[in-house]
Amino acid sequence: MANQTEQQILEVARRHFVQKGYAGARMQEIADDAGINKAMLHYYFRSKERLYDQVIQDTLDMLLPRLAAAIGGGGTFFERLEQMVSVYIDTLLEHPEIPVFLMSELSGKRAQFVEKIKQRAGHFPAIQSFLGQAVLEMEAGHIRRFPPAHLILNIVGMTVFPFMAKPVFCTIMNFPEANFEALMRERKTLIVQFIRDALRV
Repeated sequence: MANQTEQQILEVARRHFVQKGYAGARMQEIADDAGINKAMLHYYFRSKERLYDQVIQDTLDMLLPRLAAAIGGGGTFFERLEQMVSVYIDTLLEHPEIPVFLMSELSGKRAQFVEKIKQRAGHFPAIQSFLGQAVLEMEAGHIRRFPPAHLILNIVGMTVFPFMAKPVFCTIMNFPEANFEALMRERKTLIVQFIRDALRV
């Protein structure tokens, strides 16, 4: 587990990589924003490449366990759905740069990124359990039949995409950015209700 200084560096570095890309990010600027000197930055992370790789791993290690815990703790299908949506939105409100950062990595170094996901396969059973519960609900006639994979895609789309589209959305809709957090917190309830209505028999 990273200590406080390392965690501060990783959070600052992630913002820089999102805003400027890997090529545009500068170690000196990251050090300055983290409140340390460049020598200390190189002490923790010997190169920009190592820092970037650690930022990716830190991001995945923050996001995946939270999601797995949210839907792996038991409860009814809709209770687990509500937990998943809530944790997803809370995490992205805390770290709004994550979606853009991960999509950039996925489009640039897809094979390496997918391999990092595979290395964290221990979190997959919670997702499979959630989808399995959806199938049982279908078979019992409690919810509409549908390909379970679409449930995950819909949840990800409705929770993650707004953070990626925020600048465009706020511009087109003339929506104050200061109100975006309240909008996303409101979506916690609305997304679950939308899915519940879509699955109603």
